[in-house]
Amino acid sequence: MFGFFKRKKSEEDPLSDLKTVSRWMQELPAGDIYTAQEQVVQSLIQFNHAGLAMSKERLQVLMHLDDQARDMQYSLCIQYLRNPRMSKVIESRLWTAIHAFYWEITRGYHAFLMDFVANPGGSKIQPAIPLITARALRGFADIFKWRYFRYEKVEEKLWQRFHNLYRISEFDGFQGNRFKLYPSDSKPSSCMEEYVQALLLSPVGAGSLTPRQIEMVDQWLDNWSEYTTLEARYEPNRHFLYVDAGKGQSIRRIREDIDPEPTFRYLNTERLMEHLEHAERSLKSGALPASLGLGEEFRLPDGYDLLHYATNEWSPVNEKERRVSPRQQVDGRCEVLHDLASICARIRVEQEIASGTAPGQRLSSEEILDIKLYGFVTERTKSTISQRQLGGRDLSVEQWPMHDRSDTGLGVVLKGEDSEWVKVGKLLALRLDPAEAWVIGVVRRITRLQDEMRMIGVQIINASPVLVQLEQHESAPSLSYAVDDVDYESQTASDALAFPTLQEGNLIVLESARYAHGRQYKLRDAGGFRLIRLEAVRDKGEGWLMTTFSQLA
Repeated sequence: MFGFFKRKKSEEDPLSDLKTVSRWMQELPAGDIYTAQEQVVQSLIQFNHAGLAMSKERLQVLMHLDDQARDMQYSLCIQYLRNPRMSKVIESRLWTAIHAFYWEITRGYHAFLMDFVANPGGSKIQPAIPLITARALRGFADIFKWRYFRYEKVEEKLWQRFHNLYRISEFDGFQGNRFKLYPSDSKPSSCMEEYVQALLLSPVGAGSLTPRQIEMVDQWLDNWSEYTTLEARYEPNRHFLYVDAGKGQSIRRIREDIDPEPTFRYLNTERLMEHLEHAERSLKSGALPASLGLGEEFRLPDGYDLLHYATNEWSPVNEKERRVSPRQQVDGRCEVLHDLASICARIRVEQEIASGTAPGQRLSSEEILDIKLYGFVTERTKSTISQRQLGGRDLSVEQWPMHDRSDTGLGVVLKGEDSEWVKVGKLLALRLDPAEAWVIGVVRRITRLQDEMRMIGVQIINASPVLVQLEQHESAPSLSYAVDDVDYESQTASDALAFPTLQEGNLIVLESARYAHGRQYKLRDAGGFRLIRLEAVRDKGEGWLMTTFSQLA
């Protein structure tokens, strides 16, 4: 009887000792990383809730599990970042699995550290304290980063715990000690480097970048860790960023009226800014991005924009780019469409209705009644008929409550469930009145507020788009422009949006897969056909791209 319970306990607790966890890790399903990592997380939850003593043996079990599970965690992270168009269900499951591992492993290390702080003299894990402190700091940084991917704000209590961990390293004087946190790490690190990297990433993760862009900047910071130091003494000529380790917040910019406190730590980013300037000069001279610490996935010209964005976030306050135009609080609602295909389809149907060329179009009973009563068809009736004539296609608009507006954009506040599809870089069409023309906008910033609300910042193009069609035209038919096994020479005409009245020149928004620099298209609009050539990319997002073009004939 007692033997039965002992075996059952062993089956339910694979983390009981080092030998058991080693054998259990080898038995995990090798061909199903998600299921294997899910089992790891469940075991970590049991481990953290066991309520057993924080012994040296249990710490060894936790660290061994962490070491062995890192490759699986890395594979899941890569899968998430390389599939931005995955369904909401799959995205949620994958994000939850990744975040749960970081949360539970960090929670485990944090518990051992808090036990050590409470009784440092009687602890047997003191030699491992520098390593597990650094791992806990990295764990918190990973938790913060993955919350940035979902535009979530990090709670004050998590920042406070993060600061307290670094203060442990300062108190014992090992904050600058460098060592490898994991056997797979390419280079050594330190508590200070882990701490500073998370601090510098926080303004970048404020809701204006995609997960892949945030991940790329994080990799830059990892490669450039030696360029930034944290100092306790304030020097006005060298410091313009600081963190108050006594408060639950990230870095702040130093103002003229700053009153230094003992809990303040100051970031010295002089060498970092010099390296950023050097990197940009070197790229223009033809240097390889990887040689500058920018990684293998860095691509031009988009990389310049990301590099400038990061530089602005870490630069002195007087060099930071300011808002182009001030915001004004506004009331009311706006109509919203999203995705290029839906926007083009809606504009086409509305044009057909307005011109009387819609299939089977004729005066309805409502329109006849309006003419008898008012002498014209009211906008309300037009709107009703328009919705009816859209047919079975999903071309319906959303109604967004406006929060503020400027000359270059607008802000709205939405419930989380009403904006799950909204991402940074999403293409939108908006209008404040059904009688007005649509304007094109791009989601630039998302900030999670309290009560599951989200602030959406949209940049708009102050010009009405013109619906056009593009047909493939190449003078050298032997050249193949196949992308993803799609032969565009055999494709039918595709819809696009042109902006002929912009001062910036000829701009067009088209499907991103149809772009290649120098590619020629026959563009058809109300004036007929003309031959154009695609030129430089100005902006792009999920499934769309904005480029300049020149007219050839």
